[in-house]
Amino acid sequence: MSTKPSQPITSQQKKRIPLWLPLIIVTGVALVAVVLFSVTRNATPAIKSDVSGAPALQVDKEKVDLGTIALGKTVEVKFEVTNTGDQPLVFTKAPYLEVVKGCCPQQPTIGQRTLNPGEHTTVAFPMMMHGGMGGYHDFRLHLPTNVPGQSDKTVQILSNWQ
Repeated sequence: MSTKPSQPITSQQKKRIPLWLPLIIVTGVALVAVVLFSVTRNATPAIKSDVSGAPALQVDKEKVDLGTIALGKTVEVKFEVTNTGDQPLVFTKAPYLEVVKGCCPQQPTIGQRTLNPGEHTTVAFPMMMHGGMGGYHDFRLHLPTNVPGQSDKTVQILSNWQ
């Protein structure tokens, strides 16, 4: 049997990386990033339940004072509502505005009317007053729900239009 003498390996050959190796590494890193993004995007943040055996409504603001606003300017009022109970929270009617003083509010919109434990949604409405509608305005946002003992939560919205 004849054997060929081996040729010495040059330093350039030692440094050469197979073309498929970086491709596999980049693909693996991208796959891990996609999986981590997907898992964290769909995760519902853990919220400690305030109530056991019932839904509970938490509103991020109890009162909003918009101060003085120029007539003709539109402002958006938003409230974040969260179910901090351990049962589904249902808005039994759409949220609505009561006029205590002033006039003409837009009706609010809500993102979703049923919130599972830990879920949240936004209640929002635009406000704009024009000539003849100036002055002090006081509205109550009503949030009718199935929450025991709090079936009609209200929050106050104040503004002064000039």
